[in-house]
Amino acid sequence: MSSGYIQARDEPGPTEILQALRQALSDNSRLKGGAPTEEIATQLILGGYLREKPSLTLVEEMLEVLEVGGLGLRSPTLQPCSFEFFWDDDEGGLGNIDLSMSIEWVGAPDIWEERTVPEKLTHARTPSCTDLISDPAGILRNTEHWPIHVCGEEFLRQSTELWAQTQAFMADTLNIYRWASMHPLPIGRRALMLNRQVVDLSEWSEVFNVLPFEEYEKAVWALRVEVEGSLASRSVLDLFGLAEYPTDYHQEFGIPIGGDLAYVLRGRRGRDTSLTDLVHNAERWWSQFRGRALRGRPRGSGTWKDADEFREAARNVVGMLRERGYKPTQERVAEVLDCNDRVLRYWIKRYGLNWNDILKAT
Repeated sequence: MSSGYIQARDEPGPTEILQALRQALSDNSRLKGGAPTEEIATQLILGGYLREKPSLTLVEEMLEVLEVGGLGLRSPTLQPCSFEFFWDDDEGGLGNIDLSMSIEWVGAPDIWEERTVPEKLTHARTPSCTDLISDPAGILRNTEHWPIHVCGEEFLRQSTELWAQTQAFMADTLNIYRWASMHPLPIGRRALMLNRQVVDLSEWSEVFNVLPFEEYEKAVWALRVEVEGSLASRSVLDLFGLAEYPTDYHQEFGIPIGGDLAYVLRGRRGRDTSLTDLVHNAERWWSQFRGRALRGRPRGSGTWKDADEFREAARNVVGMLRERGYKPTQERVAEVLDCNDRVLRYWIKRYGLNWNDILKAT
């Protein structure tokens, strides 16, 4: 929910605080894992990351955005593909690293089945999926470089966050980053209006101004291609892999599948066919993953043996969060259990448990 905080004139804004937090958390590991907001805010001044004292409310809000957000919001630099990051040249493969729940690949079994990354991926070089973020035009134009897998955090979520943060906003507001941290990313006005993070929909005004669609569109990935030139001849192509929720089950538990390709082309539409060709190539590449649930199997969304196992797991997470200084909300507990708060409430109700009893028992 929106805090209702109004920034004072001389206080650092959300972007400045976000950049300072990124650097401070990278430089000082002691600040990670639940350090009090007051201590973090003090270190931002003592460490020279900010010149003016920040609002504790805004620091706490931005810490929550960083916690919810993926790799794009955690770092100003592009994080590499999982295969690229974990690859061991000496062993000629991934070694003992299991990526079966964090990536999707061409021909992968359903997320609810037992999954093992095939040998052709673990013992042979595969095109990096994050190259699509750094060079979308170059990769899409060369079929030999098309990734045959996609990483959940490094490509899917990171691409939407980085795309969102490059939009031309008129003002610097906290809700810009709230929106950028959502995944799938609402790129239609009606989709964002359904989100309950703010009380007054007018607080989304800055985001509404940059959304490319009007309806319920959400993106599981987003890429931008720009063709440089004069202001009059500049072209921009935005590509989106849409999320779909085909059944009541997918809708209730927020499990998206890969849907249609959507795009917005601005600029020399009639004089430059190169970007139109990219749309066709993107459609062909994305068709390999459409119809698939692009996430690993959540441990907490249907694998509990009984009520006792679920209750014990929830209590352990609540205790861990409190030890690290976090308030044990249902959203935070669900995140640690690899599900969402709706799934968590489903199992609480199914097993006849009470959330307050879980909190009191720890």
